[in-house]
Amino acid sequence: MIHESETAPPAASELVATLADEGVTHLFINPGTDTAPVQEALAAARVAGTPHPRSILCTHEFIALSAAMGHYFATGEPQAVMVHVDAGTLNLGGAIHNAQRNRLPVVVFAGRTPYSTSPDVPGHRDTFIHWPQEQPDQQGVMRGFVKWTMEVPRGRELGTIVRRAYQVARSSPTGPAYVTLPREALMEPGSWPPAARLLTPRPAAPDPSGLADLAAILADARRPVIVTARTGANPAAVDALVKVAELLGAPVIDQKHRLNFPPRHRLYAGADTTPLRTADAVLLLDTEVPWVPALEGPPADAAIVQIDIDCVKATMPTWTYPVDVALNADTALALPLLEEELRGLATPEREARWASRREEAAAAMAELHLAWEALGGSSEPHAAADAMLHALNKALPPEAVVLEEAVTNKPAVARQIVREPGQHFETGSPALGWGVGGALGVKLGRPDAPVVTITGDGSFNFGVPTAALWTAHNAGAPFVSVILNNQEYRASRLPVQALFPGGSAVEGRDFPETVLSPAPDYARLAEAFGGHGEVVERPDDLPAALGRALETQADGRCAIVDARLPSGG
Repeated sequence: MIHESETAPPAASELVATLADEGVTHLFINPGTDTAPVQEALAAARVAGTPHPRSILCTHEFIALSAAMGHYFATGEPQAVMVHVDAGTLNLGGAIHNAQRNRLPVVVFAGRTPYSTSPDVPGHRDTFIHWPQEQPDQQGVMRGFVKWTMEVPRGRELGTIVRRAYQVARSSPTGPAYVTLPREALMEPGSWPPAARLLTPRPAAPDPSGLADLAAILADARRPVIVTARTGANPAAVDALVKVAELLGAPVIDQKHRLNFPPRHRLYAGADTTPLRTADAVLLLDTEVPWVPALEGPPADAAIVQIDIDCVKATMPTWTYPVDVALNADTALALPLLEEELRGLATPEREARWASRREEAAAAMAELHLAWEALGGSSEPHAAADAMLHALNKALPPEAVVLEEAVTNKPAVARQIVREPGQHFETGSPALGWGVGGALGVKLGRPDAPVVTITGDGSFNFGVPTAALWTAHNAGAPFVSVILNNQEYRASRLPVQALFPGGSAVEGRDFPETVLSPAPDYARLAEAFGGHGEVVERPDDLPAALGRALETQADGRCAIVDARLPSGG
């Protein structure tokens, strides 16, 4: 009889092979003493030519998870992140919050301090740090942000646990999973035969009777409005949304965490929420904050209907928007069915009303679009961001992928940057800094596409840019950063002005906590890593600067365009 240990490969080797079999092409890793068995298993796979993910050394964990998110946005395939024990887990920081809110189906693997002190146990504790880095509940810090967490207790259990992690992460609503790996378990034999892949359930379609109720409300509405944030995560859903909006004559408010609706369509409202004020029916699609009740919203008697893979949003304890009909469903499946249901409700009277609403809404949106165009061509200080972004949009090649983290200039991005479905990404989540790491991941996922990230100067600094630039060059995944540089944390100044309009800070123009002046020389930062950087102060100079930046990217190096805006703008 052949004993299991004589046939089973080390668990670390099974981990590497399992990741490859799960479709993981890149392992974004920041290593430690606990990851040594995995590093050896990767090296052995490279020598043997057996399937394995490409390891991407990330010099900060925030960059690793942000890159995994960008890669998923670009490819739709979950990746893997590996960090070291408790310190590496904590260094993920706000990136795990972004992963949670973007339903990122990533598996984060973390080392776990070895249990054994016996020299007879492979992988035992053998260095001072193995004591202080051990925590009573390492997984606890992640439980509020991930769908599922587990420790691998023995090598023979590793394969099944990894398979389960990816099954949970991929299942709707998708989201991150967290697996801890004691070093002894990685060095034990894995399972034999290796664990098989677990089936991922298909996304949910809408309840038929609920869909009928929802369609009836929209069919009879006189001023319907649609609000969306992430429907375009599946680019195929964009066409379905266009058909529903055109049928009803409904303006589409696009929060643009993905590109959900063609930005120059005659029913595109962008970030302008004016249509909400008179709506008698509002369709919410894949949005977490459809409006801020203290500032705006539809009339109290408006009917609110919702289609979302997660209508209840239990991870947001006080999500209490009033909804009349809510359907848990994948919008890519639900929207074609909704269109079919609406066409079945079409009568001459309804069709006439829909046509009238279509023309009325299109006329209002045409005025809005003309106003945006005027802002793009303005030389007034209040329109500085619009003018700079308008020039950027004209210079972007059609195939360029744009990542956006412009914060207070996000509305200007929505007004001026025009991309195709699958070519515009934003997180819509609170942790700033993802844009540079995300750009690295997008470039790895779409190596032939120009990749441009638009960030505020504050966001750029949050993103650990030194780690992002080094990692991008080392991985052969260069990107272009366009920094909208207003030399301040404007998002932190505005609340002071709003809450204390006659206060000391406003009266004395005293905001030292938000001023980022004098500004760093971001152009030289790019040069320090072998790239190219330059400062642009006028919109007319931006196209040529972007051209040079894109040439630098094509040559395999990162570039930074420091687009200076008026301070306080």
